[in-house]
Amino acid sequence: MKSKVGIISLLTAVLGFLLLEIGIHFGWFQGPVWRILATGFEAGTIGGLADWFAVSALFYEIPIPLVRKHTNIIVKNREKLTEGIVELVTTKWLSPEILRERLADVEISRNVVQVLETKGNMDKTLGFVRTVFSRFADEMDHPKMGVVLQKLLKDQVQDLDLGRPLGKWLTSIIEKQKHHDLIGMGLHQFSLSIQDPDTRKVVFKKLKDAVEIYSKQDWVKKSAIWIGKRTGGIDLDLLTDRILDLALVLVKETKDDPNHPIRVKLDQYLLEFSLLLESGDNQALSYIEQLKNNLVVNENTRKIILSLLSNFKSTLKEQLSSNDTPLMDFIRKQLLHMLEDLKQDEQSRAQLDSWLKETVTKLVNKYHPELGNMVRSSLGKLDDKSIMLQIKDKVGNDLQYIRLNGAVVGGMVGLLIALFRWALL
Repeated sequence: MKSKVGIISLLTAVLGFLLLEIGIHFGWFQGPVWRILATGFEAGTIGGLADWFAVSALFYEIPIPLVRKHTNIIVKNREKLTEGIVELVTTKWLSPEILRERLADVEISRNVVQVLETKGNMDKTLGFVRTVFSRFADEMDHPKMGVVLQKLLKDQVQDLDLGRPLGKWLTSIIEKQKHHDLIGMGLHQFSLSIQDPDTRKVVFKKLKDAVEIYSKQDWVKKSAIWIGKRTGGIDLDLLTDRILDLALVLVKETKDDPNHPIRVKLDQYLLEFSLLLESGDNQALSYIEQLKNNLVVNENTRKIILSLLSNFKSTLKEQLSSNDTPLMDFIRKQLLHMLEDLKQDEQSRAQLDSWLKETVTKLVNKYHPELGNMVRSSLGKLDDKSIMLQIKDKVGNDLQYIRLNGAVVGGMVGLLIALFRWALL
């Protein structure tokens, strides 16, 4: 009913004026009172029509000669209105000074704590954390990540004194007879190396070179080698296999028997090496330093890092699949603990508030012109009809009262004029 009040007031004034004039004309209404009322309704009609025209001229073009160019005011002056709104927003409502003044008495941290403590907002925060971590996890096994981590590892271990601690640890486990597993692991790896095809190629080549060198010592040895190869008495392939088999047997015996002479010698060499490391022997430390650097920059180390990252990525993605996983439960507890500490620590809240206000102020000062550009851009996207309808939708109902006021005020003025005329008669 509110949006029709202007039309109703105008129709009431017009109908009242017409009925009273018709009644007076035909003699149905006689006396000065009816003439005074008719004059009031006449003035109300004029006031209502004038205000109806004024309100309509804001939004529409009225096809009346001479005054037509002064209608459709909002559309014709949209650029001025846009700049006026931009100026109002940037210099009055959201100016840096106003924002700083408003922020001065706001306890941002307390409000943040209160907001985050609610279950719904905590779940949203955890969802944001999951999104950020998930994007990070997606790139964890990228080849460049392996290069970066390998470089970080190299930088971290470059100045690390590994020799002396390693020597002290080796001496301790050897003295306590706890090094046998270490020796066994080393011998096992050695046996695998013996069975490697590349190892066989090396042994075969070395054996072949040794036979060639032997044959060049004198004509007797050369003849013996020649006859052996021709008759099959010297078979380098068979000799290579026998040597490797003997080596495997020897390694197995050494591995299985802690009292084996070779095992005893290995223990002795290992103990001597550990004591040299512990005492800071330059040659021993140099060997460990070289081993450390080779290990860090080795291509296989990068493959190991990428493999670990890939496995960690799968585990992390699984833990980020929902808010109910152990990882997210741990993060939730830490956030709640942090919020509780912040709630109890007034000094920390004050420091956080100071930092937030300072940051917001800097951002406002830096990006304040963008506020005007945002408003200008938003209004610029609307066509003439859309901007007119939006303004009319917001203030149209209130403008109806302008029409009502025109009819009512006009009617009251008309009554006063009619009474004044009647009093003069």
